[in-house]
Amino acid sequence: MWQLASTGVRAHRGAFAGTAVVLAVAAAVLAITGVLFESGTRLQSGGDSASGSLLVSLASSYAGTLIVVVVMVVAATVSLALRSRRREFALLRAVGATPSQVRRTVTLEVGVVSLVAAPLGAIAGLFGARLLDPVLVSSGMVAPDFTSALSPLPVLAAVALIVVTAVPVGRLGAREAARTDPTAALQQSAVEDRQVGIGRRLTALAMTLGGLAMAFSTLFIPGTMGAAMASLSAFLLVGAAALAGPVLVGWIFDRVARMHPSGGRPATMLAVRNVRGFSRRLTTVVVPLALVVAAATVQTSVNRAISEGAEQQFVAAVEADLVVTPTEGASPDLPAQVAAVPGVASTVPLASVPGEMRTDAESGAMGWEATALRVLPLGTAAVDPDVVKGSLDGIDAPDTVAVSTDTAFMSGAGVGETLTLRLGEDVVDATVVAVYSRGMGVGAIITGPATAEAHGLPVVPDTLLVDLADGADTAGATAAITALGATAADPETHIATAMQSAGGENDIGVALLLLLLGVVAVGAASTLAMTTMARRDELALLHRTGTTRRQLMGMTTVEAAVTGVTAWVLGTVAVVPAVIGVSAGVLDGPPVVDLLSYGIVSGAVVVFALVATALAARRTTKLATAVA
Repeated sequence: MWQLASTGVRAHRGAFAGTAVVLAVAAAVLAITGVLFESGTRLQSGGDSASGSLLVSLASSYAGTLIVVVVMVVAATVSLALRSRRREFALLRAVGATPSQVRRTVTLEVGVVSLVAAPLGAIAGLFGARLLDPVLVSSGMVAPDFTSALSPLPVLAAVALIVVTAVPVGRLGAREAARTDPTAALQQSAVEDRQVGIGRRLTALAMTLGGLAMAFSTLFIPGTMGAAMASLSAFLLVGAAALAGPVLVGWIFDRVARMHPSGGRPATMLAVRNVRGFSRRLTTVVVPLALVVAAATVQTSVNRAISEGAEQQFVAAVEADLVVTPTEGASPDLPAQVAAVPGVASTVPLASVPGEMRTDAESGAMGWEATALRVLPLGTAAVDPDVVKGSLDGIDAPDTVAVSTDTAFMSGAGVGETLTLRLGEDVVDATVVAVYSRGMGVGAIITGPATAEAHGLPVVPDTLLVDLADGADTAGATAAITALGATAADPETHIATAMQSAGGENDIGVALLLLLLGVVAVGAASTLAMTTMARRDELALLHRTGTTRRQLMGMTTVEAAVTGVTAWVLGTVAVVPAVIGVSAGVLDGPPVVDLLSYGIVSGAVVVFALVATALAARRTTKLATAVA
């Protein structure tokens, strides 16, 4: 059995080479995520809980999306590599191989390729992870002397995940061919059956319903947590399309064929007939490309929605004419100096104190997440966080806090319950006196000066909310405050500037998104190339019956265009519920889409399909015409 498996890998090294590249790239990105997570946990254990919590949170949030993408891409690539060998499996059955022998052979083949490609990719990712160190430093997530922690653990985890994904997919791919009658299998290898089993249909339906329900999870999960949950709906819907792909893609291609007149150009006519007859094969190409559209659009659109939601909440919460922030070198007596500026009616100083929130109150382990507590002066009305439960009057007492709806949901601490915090050297069970809805604009936790002072935390104002007297010269007051070594702007301008200046913090998110898209792009390129190369016999037959090489190239180009546009449509449809759900959860207004990213990715998907197919078709048609 081992000899048969090793011979199969060598005989089909072209198809397995593409699969190996996909597995290696996926393992590399998984290893990078593991390095981020391990580095974060080591920083936490070393005393830098703030940076450690940020890295752990970043790696955890990214890992969920990455694992979904890796599973889908690896599954599509492995299943396509095995699909082109259905005739071989049928011949093995015809000469006496049992179904279990065929399954074991394929399992060994996929296992060998996985155990060779995954470690190589994971090791490259392990050392490549340090290329992200400058981005992490520039984003302010870690200290300037930060160096990623390297160990074998991320490599082992990445290899394990790849093997656990690829081997079962290979076994499932061989299962259908192994249990099919050899004669029927030979017939099916020439003409594909677009029908799918009842189990697959029901699973696709369940994933569709689950994706739609998840898209609107913001109706009962507040803020950024609900937005993150809703964003995952796009991946579930693409997964549903992958399961129902032969039926769904076949239905789309049927409509395309009906729009094309039968007396059209030969290349176009052949292309339309091919896409109708081989919807199952083309599904493995459409799904990775649709995933590119969905992944890029949902990630960038969610970021934009959260940014706009934070701006809206800040503007709604701050009831002041100007927001003043000190610049470097400003006087410690800045609040008094601003209060003395002509035209200033009142000033309200705001401060933030560092802290940590316990994230696993029901377990025995002590897990902490870095946070900041916004300190509001007693009795201030300059900030309205939109209290939905309780009252802010209670934060005057020591060890009392108000929490955002996000924090209340994640921690499970409502009004009258306690939230475990670490303030300085003290662990505090702070009583929750209020829950408010504008957490993205105000902050996750609000407290009063008494709580900070009780635990030795200095309350140093970092923001001043300034109200001007009626009829005061706004421009003059702004200029006078600026001359004191501070910036002054209305709330809308202040938060817009702050969000723009925080753009550097998104660099790591962009880098991780590009890595994610890289995995999908490599998978899509591999599937396109394997699909085209596997058609050499088909193209040779067409050439023998009179089709010229130019017509063959034209046919594959039209097929690629139809495939790329279909992928774009599916990716767009899959992402619409997520965009609506995310926007409904964090915005007061219509849904938002990052149109620039969406437009670039949409065009890139179609061009990518055309270029990748053309490169593979050029060689394939040359070989086919030479054979013919």
